[in-house]
Amino acid sequence: MREAVLHGMEVPQSNPPKPEWGTQITFNQGHDAEDRVLEYLRGSGITIACEQMTVESTTPMGIKIPGHIDGIMIIPDGMPMGGYWYLFDVKTISNYGYRMVVEKDKASENHRRQLGIYKHAVVNDDRFEECKGQKVEDLTFNGVQFGGLLVLYHPKERPVVGWGDKKEELDRLHFVAFDVDMTDAEMYLDFFDEIQLHLDDNRLPPIPDAGDEMVWGGYDTKAKKYKARRCNSRWCTRYTVCKQNA
Repeated sequence: MREAVLHGMEVPQSNPPKPEWGTQITFNQGHDAEDRVLEYLRGSGITIACEQMTVESTTPMGIKIPGHIDGIMIIPDGMPMGGYWYLFDVKTISNYGYRMVVEKDKASENHRRQLGIYKHAVVNDDRFEECKGQKVEDLTFNGVQFGGLLVLYHPKERPVVGWGDKKEELDRLHFVAFDVDMTDAEMYLDFFDEIQLHLDDNRLPPIPDAGDEMVWGGYDTKAKKYKARRCNSRWCTRYTVCKQNA
């Protein structure tokens, strides 16, 4: 929240990523993986529609929030989950994160929020005139109805669990299906309203608590206290200016 308000105040980055950290390389890897995953899905007979279609959400306070969906996946009858279309997103994540997703078979909270907001958004894209003005979840494609939300997870590295003779190689793709109702979507959109309230009052929210999961908060057993692992110049592009305004 604090970083989002600094961004909204147009405060310049005080700690841009260093090239050797590979931030841009990782970003590019994700885009490349997404393109390849979509290519494989099409090759299997699944239709991918409305790629990068612009949608617009409205917060409880009436603020318009634009977004771009990865696309819509139309799965034919006879295939697993077939006979419906799904609003989907492709996510390339670390090996550890991928193992956790496979183990729990649950999308991360951030990804649930993102797709939940998109589901209840309205299409606002001149390239898709047949869809424009409609709520995303109400779209139909040749009579095929909405089936839910879907995240396709792909690991950056070789996904394995265990070690030695017990080492097991995981699949390189994991699909997680779920749904988000309107009440939860509006709760997620409250975040943007809170940003606007801070901007209207020209005030910054507090620095996140060390235990806040948004900054990889966790308990440090050696120090015997909670630690905000992402609250440093490696992960926060406005770390210095944030501390100056503490």
